[in-house]
Amino acid sequence: MKKIVFYIPLIVFTVPYGLIALDNVGHISPVVIIGLLLFLSAGVFLSKDKFWGGLLGALPAIYLIYMGTKDTGQIINEMPIGIIVLIFYVICGSFIFYRSKKLKNQLDL
Repeated sequence: MKKIVFYIPLIVFTVPYGLIALDNVGHISPVVIIGLLLFLSAGVFLSKDKFWGGLLGALPAIYLIYMGTKDTGQIINEMPIGIIVLIFYVICGSFIFYRSKKLKNQLDL
């Protein structure tokens, strides 16, 4: 798996918030910045073959699912987006975990 795949959520979420930041920095919530930093750290750790980096990426996804249960009056419901991102990080973390386990077993032989 190419290492850039681990940064897909960071790229997808940074583009719209980057466009908002070009307009006025004050409109971006600190929670969003923390979420983007968690996506960045998840991508870095997953690209360094640390499977627990997927847990860091799952935190903003869980928050999106939680916010999807609240009636905030937004046009877009966050729950489906959060579920997709959560599944993405579970798959990436599982892939790294089983790949490292398989490599360890091959080296022991």
